[in-house]
Amino acid sequence: MKPSYFSPFILVLFFSVNAYAQRNYNLINKESLVKIMKEQNFQLLDVRTEKEFKEGAIKGAMNIDYWDPDFEDKVITNLNKKITTIVYCAAGGRSEMACKLLLKKGFKMLYDLEGGYEKYAN
Repeated sequence: MKPSYFSPFILVLFFSVNAYAQRNYNLINKESLVKIMKEQNFQLLDVRTEKEFKEGAIKGAMNIDYWDPDFEDKVITNLNKKITTIVYCAAGGRSEMACKLLLKKGFKMLYDLEGGYEKYAN
């Protein structure tokens, strides 16, 4: 019997598509962010530390440190689930985790700034 190379390929494809489908937020670049900021009602969430935020931030951003033990409560208290929410951190790791949490909390229109503040500022 011939070995089948088709089956492992199907499994990899299935898991790749499934992982992508589970992400219900969009990655956006700097140009898309600027466009949204001009055309839509939005809220901008910076999930970096207070020190990072004070060193430079996108105008209008609200800073809630992702590592703050009260992050979840602060997000629920200070953000509106019904409007577009753009999340960023330094390079993309914390904002991705924050977007996943926000999805679980009922936020629907979520964007994660690709490359974070580092890419935005350059």
